[in-house]
Amino acid sequence: MGRPSGLEGFLGLYAEEPDLSHLSESALVFVGDAPYTVREIRRGKKGPQIAFVEVTDRPGAEEIRGRDVFVSARRELDDDEYWPEDLIGLDVRPGGGSVVAVEHGVGQDRLVIARGDDVFEVPFVPALVPVVDIGGGFVEVVEIEGLSSQPDPG
Repeated sequence: MGRPSGLEGFLGLYAEEPDLSHLSESALVFVGDAPYTVREIRRGKKGPQIAFVEVTDRPGAEEIRGRDVFVSARRELDDDEYWPEDLIGLDVRPGGGSVVAVEHGVGQDRLVIARGDDVFEVPFVPALVPVVDIGGGFVEVVEIEGLSSQPDPG
């Protein structure tokens, strides 16, 4: 969650539009390990904002600022969407290595790839990661000069 907004306990919420369906009024969510009840979701100038029954003022919102919000159910993914934990551990083809993390960004997410002692990020866009085969256990990454500091093994 982002910074507090106003005096009534609202916080900025970093969420994709489809994920907001799990955050309806009265929904039970977890902020860290603690249960919270959604009091209200509203639209702010910079995106959605959330308030909880248990947080009624700005100081209370400051206390939970920066924490993640967890729901008990996940939405159905589109064909070109993946849960981060499904990507971590996939082999990288060609060139070798594996996906060790997913970094979330405003413009696009990035796959963090480890290849030997080298760790680098690749924007997770179809032009650079044209194939994601969860069942096959790999992703294809377009090799670009300078993307990894190691020379091309082939």
